[in-house]
Amino acid sequence: MEPQIMIFIVAILVIILVIEYNIIQRKHNNIKNAYGTLDVMLKKRYDLIPNLVNCVKGYMEHEKSTLEMITKLRNRVDSVKNKEEIFDINNYFHESLQKINILAESYPDLKANENFMYLQKVLYDVEENISASRRTYNAHVTDYNNFIMMIPNNLFAKIFGFKQMPLFSISKNERKGKIWYNEK
Repeated sequence: MEPQIMIFIVAILVIILVIEYNIIQRKHNNIKNAYGTLDVMLKKRYDLIPNLVNCVKGYMEHEKSTLEMITKLRNRVDSVKNKEEIFDINNYFHESLQKINILAESYPDLKANENFMYLQKVLYDVEENISASRRTYNAHVTDYNNFIMMIPNNLFAKIFGFKQMPLFSISKNERKGKIWYNEK
C-alpha cells in the first residue's frame, strides 16, 4: 500500500477518534452540568430543613424520630461523595418531608402557622425545581448512556474510559405508591 494512502487512512481514523471523543465528552459534560444544577436544588432543600424542623418541633414533640432522621440525613449529605448514595439520601429526604406534610394535617395550629405555611410553599417550589432538575439530569444520562452503548460508539467509549452513569431514580416506597402527597 502506498504511503499516501496509509497516511490518509490514519488521518481519517484520528479525525474519527477526535470527533467521537468530543461527542462523548460533550455528553458527559452535559451530565455534569445537569448534576450541578440538581446539586444546587438539593442544597437549597437541605438549607431549608433546619428552618422547617425548628418551626415544626414545638408542635410535634412526639414525632421526634422523623425530625431527628431529617436532621441526621441533612448532616450526612456533606460527607457523601458517591452519586448513588446522594440519590438514596435524597429519596429518604423526600419521604420524610412528605411525612411532615401529612403530620401537619393533624395539627391545625401548625397548619395555620404563617412560618410553616411559608416554609411549606418554599419547600414545594424547591421540590418542583428538584423534579425538573432530576428530569433534565436523567435525560442527559439516558442520552449519554445510549450513545456509549451503541456500536461503534461503545468501542470508542471503552478506549477513552467512559462508563455508564446512574439515573436518579425514585425510591421503592414512591414506586409502590406508599408516599402520600399534600397537594396545594
